[in-house]
Amino acid sequence: MISISIPVKLVSEANMREHWAIKNKRKKHQQMVVQYALIGLKRDIPASPVHVIITRVGVRKLDSDNLAGSAKGVRDQIAKILGCDDGDEARVTWEYRQRRGVPKEYSMDLTIAARAK
Repeated sequence: MISISIPVKLVSEANMREHWAIKNKRKKHQQMVVQYALIGLKRDIPASPVHVIITRVGVRKLDSDNLAGSAKGVRDQIAKILGCDDGDEARVTWEYRQRRGVPKEYSMDLTIAARAK
């Protein structure tokens, strides 16, 4: 099992009115940060099937659909690192959580654990 805190801000994009390029830049940044955070831990990631817990740390809580949506870019990158599609339920299950953090200090806690076969 690995558990790591990653300094990345997960935001709800559902009601944001911004240019597509800004959204794309944020997604690419999130994916890059996750890639670099896990690069040294790749050998410690358990073999499939795994259970991934993404915990958003922020000032305000999001409702469940916005919480999942805020982590979409991160989820895609984790699936890429694991070598599978993010919808492959046989190899990976996803769980989203959130907790309040210190104002203006956003982050994400990531746990990847082996799942019983």
